[in-house]
Amino acid sequence: MKRYSLIFIPQSEGSTRTLRIAQWHLIACVAVAFLFLVSCGLLTLTVKKLAGRNRQLVEAGSANAELRSGLDSQAKQIEEFAAEMDVLIELETKIRDWYGLPPRRSSTEDTRQGGQGGAEHVGYEGAHLPMTPLLLAGSIPPAWTLAALSQEVRYRQETFGEVIDHVTREREKLAATPSIWPVDAPDAWISSGFGYRTDPISGKRAFHDGADIVAPVKSPVVATADGVVTEARWDGGLGWVVSIQHGYGYKTRYGHNHKLLVKKGDNVRRGDVIALEGSTGRTTGPHVHYEIICNGKNVNPYRYLVR
Repeated sequence: MKRYSLIFIPQSEGSTRTLRIAQWHLIACVAVAFLFLVSCGLLTLTVKKLAGRNRQLVEAGSANAELRSGLDSQAKQIEEFAAEMDVLIELETKIRDWYGLPPRRSSTEDTRQGGQGGAEHVGYEGAHLPMTPLLLAGSIPPAWTLAALSQEVRYRQETFGEVIDHVTREREKLAATPSIWPVDAPDAWISSGFGYRTDPISGKRAFHDGADIVAPVKSPVVATADGVVTEARWDGGLGWVVSIQHGYGYKTRYGHNHKLLVKKGDNVRRGDVIALEGSTGRTTGPHVHYEIICNGKNVNPYRYLVR
């Protein structure tokens, strides 16, 4: 085995020293030094890698906390929205009760919605996110999940549309229904009602198809409901007469006027002045002959007279 000598010579006075090393000792020292350097390099890389992972864990923890906070906030908003939806459903139920419409509680309770089914599909991002403690605790009723609320909103668009359509029809029907006195005078009174009577001119028994309403001459004669003037002319026995088509089967006539203030085709609203009271035509004195025709038949105007 070869040996190597290392001679140490001092710069100042003193004796030299010699260190003899066997070849295998030198090889072992070099190997140990190499392993030490490799270990230091690997240790450095490992420390850097662990530090990077630690930063990722810290960032992930921060992001998770922020996400959880956002989910808790969203869950609270859903809970508040659910409470508002319950109030909205209760309000619609009352409105439906007022108008005699059948109740429609919710999209999940309404059997008219029909059955639904199919494979489960995730339709939005974040569907696989863990549920927050608020959701897990059951503070949001199972019926009011986000999907259920979304479905309920679409359902309420339909049900409220139904209510609005019904209310609109009822409002139009109310506007078309005669409901006020045809003469705007505080001292107006009925001199002859609807039905059989003794004709004041011929003295014979005859059917009176309207009501005669007396008021001072030239008192305002008003439309008793919204409609379109279909007749504004001279008509012999009725003198100057106005007829109005109201819709929903209603029509009214106003006879014996002194002067007409509308013409055929005019749109009128309830309370609009259409003529002045007079005594034209076949009459014994100033009054308005007032008729209500419902679905082609004359009905008693007295039932529609409201002060």
